[in-house]
Amino acid sequence: MRRDRLKVALIADTFSIEQGTGITRMNDELVRGLQESCEIEVMGASAAGPPMSVINHVIITPSRVLRNKNNFDVFHALTPVHLLALPLLGKPTVVTYHDLATLLYGKGSSWHVRFSAPHFYNIGRWCSAVIAISSQTKHELVQRFGFPQEKVRIINLGVAERFEPHEKNDKNHLCIGYIGTLTTRKRVDFLLKAFHHLTKEHPQLNVKLRIFGRRDMEFQNLVKLADDLNVRKDVEFHGPVPEENLVDVYNSLDAYVVPSEWEGFGLPILEAQRCGIPVVIRGDARIPEEVGRHCLKAMSPPHMADILYKILTDDTLREPVARTGLEYSKQFTWKKMLKETISVYKEVLYGDLG
Repeated sequence: MRRDRLKVALIADTFSIEQGTGITRMNDELVRGLQESCEIEVMGASAAGPPMSVINHVIITPSRVLRNKNNFDVFHALTPVHLLALPLLGKPTVVTYHDLATLLYGKGSSWHVRFSAPHFYNIGRWCSAVIAISSQTKHELVQRFGFPQEKVRIINLGVAERFEPHEKNDKNHLCIGYIGTLTTRKRVDFLLKAFHHLTKEHPQLNVKLRIFGRRDMEFQNLVKLADDLNVRKDVEFHGPVPEENLVDVYNSLDAYVVPSEWEGFGLPILEAQRCGIPVVIRGDARIPEEVGRHCLKAMSPPHMADILYKILTDDTLREPVARTGLEYSKQFTWKKMLKETISVYKEVLYGDLG
């Protein structure tokens, strides 16, 4: 019997739901959107960090899910670490995979995370359906773990309508920006080296580099690198950008750079493009093709410096890149993500795409 309103259990750490940044933005949008058409409950724990996060994922949350297996139509783990109990439910189950970087990248993760990751990834094969947030992640699941092609649905992330171009404020310098974590995989050092080449080759260019990210262990290494490259006076290190300020920060930039080696999706790329900002990425990076399609691609720090100089000083190059990126990014919406996710729920519950 079909219900007018599906009863859906979303399994996730409740503290991550509240952050609303990075990939957790997807969780926040999913919760908000599902509340309009479904009865939902977020199942998870609020304590972060080891050892409590391990206890939450292995004992507390699975126990709670099993106790409530008869109260919901569909169970959806928003990341693989939350799916431990799903194969035991005997109910329609869905899991979302963002990327396989923890396992395949092999750097920047603690040993216990790398040890446990294959087990959590493998369990997903027993779920009713699997959501991959990009074509790249689907390919990795199929090739690395042998997931059946037909079980994996690609559902891209979206960009909120509030991301749009603003009229530029007058300023006496140009701005290059990066927003994200400062972990090894993000390769902010690559960006600093490119900025060094840019200022060295074009000393007349009045340009600043603004880096936004939490000041974790890698932060001091990046500050030291900026000092060693003699660019510290033109590099601004800021903390994370509050959600309400993101649009203004993107619009304050003249170019946005993602120097990362690996992205499961790369949402900031589309957010920057939606604000009319040209985006530069690494040509050898593992970034989903559907996200990096209209970015400029650099193969080395000197090459990135050359690209940045051209888009900062040549409107005939900058404007077409910005315009194409803006129009393309409009197809990625949270409304589309929500509709496709509900279709997966109906498919695993009723056997159709209703």
